[in-house]
Amino acid sequence: MTKPPPDWWNLYVDDASNMKESGVGIILEGLDNVTLEQALKLNFKVSNNQVEYEALIVGLKLANEVGAKKLRCYIDSQLVQGQVANKYQTKETVLPRYYHTAKTLIDDFDFFKMYHIPRESNTKENLLSKLASTKNIGNLKTIIQETLQALTIDTKEVMAGEEEEPDWMTPYKNFLIRGVLPPGENKA
Repeated sequence: MTKPPPDWWNLYVDDASNMKESGVGIILEGLDNVTLEQALKLNFKVSNNQVEYEALIVGLKLANEVGAKKLRCYIDSQLVQGQVANKYQTKETVLPRYYHTAKTLIDDFDFFKMYHIPRESNTKENLLSKLASTKNIGNLKTIIQETLQALTIDTKEVMAGEEEEPDWMTPYKNFLIRGVLPPGENKA
């Protein structure tokens, strides 16, 4: 990890998931040689991409709390980095909510840059996230460790645009997105 310029903060985020638990590792480096390390255990089921967004959102909130105005973010998820940079679309049903929450937090910074780094270059954050997903609270003495009980995003659906007029695809979309079958045995 490189030392940030005097007025920039560096945020490093990573996740670790296994069959039983997920964890998040966050390192925030900034002014006056301040380094904050945080390991979070997630006490709910999420996909790998959701865990990456959870790590990003918690890291962004931490950077906002300490008053960072210029932030460089390093993440090993090419998908999340690409979505935040508007290079990739958010097609899963839940990821748009994470995307919009992250973008809202990013808007609080005067300057924000996000970089994809290979997983093998993200070793310290990777260790923190693995510790968060496998250790009990109290075993770590030099880092902040918490357990998140719920998602960091609002669970209400985010509308990407205006309500579409129903067409021939509407019943198919309703089934694929919401699991709702059209009325009537023949149509279903």
